Amino acid sequence: MNVNNKSNKKRRRRTPEEARASIMEVAAERLGRLGLDGLNISGVAKAAGMSHATVIHHFGSTGAMREALLQKMTRELLSDVMEALQHEQSADKVLERLFSTLSRDGHGKLLAWLALDSQLAGFDSTTSTGDLFKNIIDSIASESGSRTDAKHQVYLVAVAALGLGICGEVLAKLVGLSEKEAGQFPSWLAEHLQTL
Repeated sequence: MNVNNKSNKKRRRRTPEEARASIMEVAAERLGRLGLDGLNISGVAKAAGMSHATVIHHFGSTGAMREALLQKMTRELLSDVMEALQHEQSADKVLERLFSTLSRDGHGKLLAWLALDSQLAGFDSTTSTGDLFKNIIDSIASESGSRTDAKHQVYLVAVAALGLGICGEVLAKLVGLSEKEAGQFPSWLAEHLQTL
């Protein structure tokens, strides 16, 4: 009688897509729970139940894994914004979700860290992320009639949302905003964007 049942089980081999998805899921969870310190190859590999070499095979380096995670998170965020715009949700609800997403789970901080570390080579207007920004700008421009104004509005919102995600709590305290007042910022911005 074999006491070790583990040796009798066959390991299921993951497809490359399944392995990458699993790594990204674990990396996102670790970013939310541990911050940027949680995004290292060895920690992600261990948490995903994979070898260090497997994660390296799929991403090449910690920096590349971090950039892939940021691109995935950003695509999901922009897709969510685009869907909200297509369903004609109010601007304050769209901005509230955007600001919330960038300020939780480390998304904004990861973007800032990679930008400061000059690791954002994969982010440009030719990527699917660039296409999503273009679609959002097109949607806003169809309402306002000015593509330049739409670009400036998207830029303003993105800068404000990233600022909130990186150091919003500290800045709110510095300018004397209560927690309630700070929470009202997305709605306030949405209202004032209408007048631009």
